[in-house]
Amino acid sequence: MICPKCSAQTRQIKDGRTAAGSQRFRCKQCGCRYTPMPKDPGYDEEIRLQALTLHLEGLSLRLIGRLLLVNHQTVANWINGYANYLPADLPPSILEMAALDGDLADILALEEE
Repeated sequence: MICPKCSAQTRQIKDGRTAAGSQRFRCKQCGCRYTPMPKDPGYDEEIRLQALTLHLEGLSLRLIGRLLLVNHQTVANWINGYANYLPADLPPSILEMAALDGDLADILALEEE
């Protein structure tokens, strides 16, 4: 391992793990703590976009969390993060079209479980 601060190659010791599970190191010369190969934390972008789509269709945060096996507060954080990128005039709800097609009963049945 090479220290990113002082470029020392010796006296590098293991210093725990990050929340994502990556090995941390500490340079004994300068005291710098670093992670040479960090793991990507969090969920895939595909799950985040599914949550956003379901929210735009009118589903509750708790139901989205149950469907995607994610905590509802995590879903709320994702939606708040995407709020800056949403257009001001959103299209009509797809949930209304699902109700006309009869798919709404399937969604509500999942909510009752």
